[in-house]
Amino acid sequence: MIRLNKIYLLFFTLVFSSISLFSQTDGYVGDAVSGEKLWVSNNCGSCHQVYKKAVGPALKGVQDRHSVEWIVKWVRNNEALRKSGDAEALAIYEEYAGAAMNLFPNLTAPNIIDILAYIESVPDPATAVAAGPAAQGPAKKDNTTVFFLLTLVVIFAIIYLLLGKVKKSLLRSVMEKEAGTEDAFAPKGIAKYLPSSWASMNPVILSLSVTTIIGLFGFSFLYWFGMNKIGVQQGYAPTQPIAYSHALHAGELKIDCKYCHSTVEVSKSASIPSLNTCMNCHKGVQASEKYGGETSPEIKKIYAALDYDPERPAGKEFGNNPKPIRWVRIHNLPDHAYFNHSQHVKVAGLECQQCHGPIEKMEVVQQWSTLQMGWCIDCHRNRGVDTDNNNYYEALHAKAKADLKENGNQSKFYGPDGNVKITPAMNGGLECAKCHY
Repeated sequence: MIRLNKIYLLFFTLVFSSISLFSQTDGYVGDAVSGEKLWVSNNCGSCHQVYKKAVGPALKGVQDRHSVEWIVKWVRNNEALRKSGDAEALAIYEEYAGAAMNLFPNLTAPNIIDILAYIESVPDPATAVAAGPAAQGPAKKDNTTVFFLLTLVVIFAIIYLLLGKVKKSLLRSVMEKEAGTEDAFAPKGIAKYLPSSWASMNPVILSLSVTTIIGLFGFSFLYWFGMNKIGVQQGYAPTQPIAYSHALHAGELKIDCKYCHSTVEVSKSASIPSLNTCMNCHKGVQASEKYGGETSPEIKKIYAALDYDPERPAGKEFGNNPKPIRWVRIHNLPDHAYFNHSQHVKVAGLECQQCHGPIEKMEVVQQWSTLQMGWCIDCHRNRGVDTDNNNYYEALHAKAKADLKENGNQSKFYGPDGNVKITPAMNGGLECAKCHY
C-alpha cells in the first residue's frame, strides 16, 4: 500500500511539474545571447557539442527530437524522469551505457529555452569558415653580443681617428715652426669651431681631453648596459610547441594556478603540468565549434603527444607511442641562485602575480620581472612578514614583541602604525648564503 502511494505521489508530482513548466514556457522566445552565457557558466561544453557527439549527444536539432517541455524536465531532473518510466529518458540512458547526466535544478524553464536558442544559433560547421589560431610572432632574438661588439668598434674607430688627427696636428705644428710661419699654432680643423679657451689648448691636450670625455660617456653606457641588459631576459616570450593561453584558462575560465602547477606550495619548483592534467578537461572539450567541427589544432598536439585517439574503442584510446613535449623555459635564474617557490607561496603568502605579473591576461607568457638581485633585495627590504597569522614565524614574533616592550618606539621592529614590522631582511633575508650556494 505504501509503495502504491509513492507511485501516485510521483505521478502527481510529474503532472503538476508539467503544468508549471508549461505555464513558464508558453509563448516565451529564447534569447541566444543569454543562452550562450548560461552555456558557459554551467560548463555545458564539457560534455556536449552542438554538431558532434561527445560525452553526451550532439545537441543541434534537439527540439526536433523532443518537445521543449520534455527537455526542460530532463535537464532539471532527468533522474526523476527515468524513475517515472519515461520511454525517451530510458532510451537515452541505455544508449550512453548508464552514464547519467548531471541535474540542473537551478535552471528555470526560460533559462533552458535560452540555451536551446543559443544551440540553434550556432552556425553549421560545414559552411562556417574556421578561424585559425592567432599567429604568434617569432621569438625575440638576443642581439646583446652583436650590439656590444659594434659599440666597441665605434669607440675604437673614434679613438683611431682622434689619434690620426693628433698625429697630423703635431706634424703640421713642427713643420710650421721650422718654416717660421706666424700662425704655427693657429686653430685648424675642428679646433676652429671650439670655444677660444679650448681652441688655444695644445692639440695633444685637447685630443686627450675629448677622448677622455667620450670615453667616460662610453664607459658609463657600457657599465649600465652590462648591469641591466646582459643576461636580463625581461620581456622574453618564446613561441611554445603548444600555444597555451593563460588568458583563457586562468583569466576567462578562472582555473586556479595550483590546479596545473600542483607542487608550488610543497617544492622548490612550481613544476610543468603533465599532459594528463590537460586531458582531465580535454577528453571532452575539443573546441571544435571554432574550427568547423574539427578538434582544435592545439588540442590535437596534446592528443598526438599522448598517442590518444578518441575514435578508438572505449578503454583503448591511448596508444603505446607517447612523445614528450619540448617546452621552452622562460624564467632562467643563474645556476648559483637559489629560489624556493614553497617558501614564498606557502610561507610568505605571495600571489603568483607578485613575480609573474598579470599572468591571467597573457596569451603568450613572458618574463614580467627583471629577476635581478637588486629586484629581490628591494622586496626583502620593503615587504613585511605576516607574523600574526603564520606559525612559521612564531619565535620571531615573540622576539619582536619582547624587543618592543623593552625599547618602545626605538625598537627596530617598530612600524609607523605602531604594529610589529618585520621584513625578510631583518630575518636574514640579505645574507649571501640564503640565495647563493
